[in-house]
Amino acid sequence: MKHIIVNNYGIFLGLKSQRLTIKKEGKVIREVALNRLKTIQVLSRGISLSSDLITACSYRGIKIFFNTFNSFSDLHSLYEHKSVMVRKNQFDVCDSTKGLELARQLIIGKLKNQRATLLYSSRNIKNEKKDKVIDSFDRSIKQLKNKKDISKEFIMGVEGVSASFYFEYLRTMDLVPDTFKYRTKRYSEEITNIALNYGYAILFNFIYKSCINAGLEPYCGVLHSVRSAKPSLILDIMEEYRSFVVDRNIIKLRSRLAKTNPENFDKIKKDIASNILKTLSKKYKYKHKKLTLESIIQRQMYKISGYFCENNKYKSYIFRW
Repeated sequence: MKHIIVNNYGIFLGLKSQRLTIKKEGKVIREVALNRLKTIQVLSRGISLSSDLITACSYRGIKIFFNTFNSFSDLHSLYEHKSVMVRKNQFDVCDSTKGLELARQLIIGKLKNQRATLLYSSRNIKNEKKDKVIDSFDRSIKQLKNKKDISKEFIMGVEGVSASFYFEYLRTMDLVPDTFKYRTKRYSEEITNIALNYGYAILFNFIYKSCINAGLEPYCGVLHSVRSAKPSLILDIMEEYRSFVVDRNIIKLRSRLAKTNPENFDKIKKDIASNILKTLSKKYKYKHKKLTLESIIQRQMYKISGYFCENNKYKSYIFRW
């Protein structure tokens, strides 16, 4: 099964005999059988699709995502909204103590995976600063684990402090290009932040797909604020996977990023997308089995569904470096 990422201006996606056809300037540059597809991700402006392709994808359950740095939309069939009771339970839990407990577990998972990313990326570095940052992460994780009466503000506060240490460490240890000074999201003009935002957009689509498959409501979360047009639950769950799926791959490409001007970002898009897809298709240990990371994410999402509906416990998936 494949995921198609389209990020070049002027591409046309059509349908021919149950095959996706990708055309540029009227010429077919690639064909993929629909029965091999899971998602189509459109990550650039100026890309068009035929209505026949959209209908065929809807019939087969192939999700289509339109995701730029500043906007998001998706197409998927209505039958995927049939899990009414799952969503009802989710709404009941999100603003409760049980919802806060899920938020705690998600951020504990995020900090543990950020810690693993730092250790992996700087495995050949030994200095006092590294020890200090790792100790800081250990204290934050311990705080979150041991505090009995928690609040959303407390969880966000601990996460915010760790995030500042995390990105400062990447900068001072030359794990990202010199142009990186601090983390910025929308409308960034710095190459590392542009690359991170692009990678997070790809990860976002995978999390969204898994969320819909598990019958969950993407816009009702436990940590990020709930407001119109903000997919809070997706943003909550992404926290677990950002550092391993995206950050590690951006760090690997730091030398190329350092030589790339923001205006020429299109030249490195394909490599970023390719590396992230490889990470998601690679197999990792999960409950005494070896599964692709994409399958692990889906199973973790089913666990969240079970957490909302039953008394199941939830623990984040922790990556080993």
